[in-house]
Amino acid sequence: MKTKDCIELIQLADEGGVFTDESRYDIGTMIAVLNAARGFAITELHKQNNRIHPSFLQRVYPQYKKELQQDDCYTLFEVPKTVGINNQIDGLMYVGTIDGKNSFWKIRTRMQANSRRNHRIHKIAMAKHVHFLYDNTRGYLEVYDDKVKYILVEGIFGDPTSIPGFNLEEDDYPITMDAMKRIEDMVRTGTIRDVLRVPINKISNSAEDANVQRDINVK
Repeated sequence: MKTKDCIELIQLADEGGVFTDESRYDIGTMIAVLNAARGFAITELHKQNNRIHPSFLQRVYPQYKKELQQDDCYTLFEVPKTVGINNQIDGLMYVGTIDGKNSFWKIRTRMQANSRRNHRIHKIAMAKHVHFLYDNTRGYLEVYDDKVKYILVEGIFGDPTSIPGFNLEEDDYPITMDAMKRIEDMVRTGTIRDVLRVPINKISNSAEDANVQRDINVK
């Protein structure tokens, strides 16, 4: 299903005047609405069946940029912001070698990274395995091996249409029919207003998203 198909379903489901005439036909606004609602639907579906459908995932090959590097201990990459499912799942499903065969070990906090580097046993593990830390606030990935220049990242990204190489006209939007039906229900009942008020700034911080709330016709 293409992005425009998803948007058309949202527009058709709007029986209660959730959107203004201006926002209804503004592609940037509708994509931002779709992205935010998708993130909410994915979280809900995970609570129900405790799994992430592979259709939600996209692949990114972050470029190594010399000007980004700040420390000799790790390599810094820019990564699109993800949809956080819960406290344990931050939206990154794979970080590792570009052949997809060797995943790096995740470190959740910088304090944990410092502790592992100074702990006798963990220090050995740090030397044997490549570790990484994801900073979703800044959209940065720290890979604790300064020799690593090429990586593969697979995840649930907040704005699928902004992923490098994504073609708005030709590529399928990463969503399932179950998630799309949930979004249609939220639009039809008007509960999508509550979804947009809470997680939209958390899920995606694009310029279009900042305008979503004022374009929603709150009665």
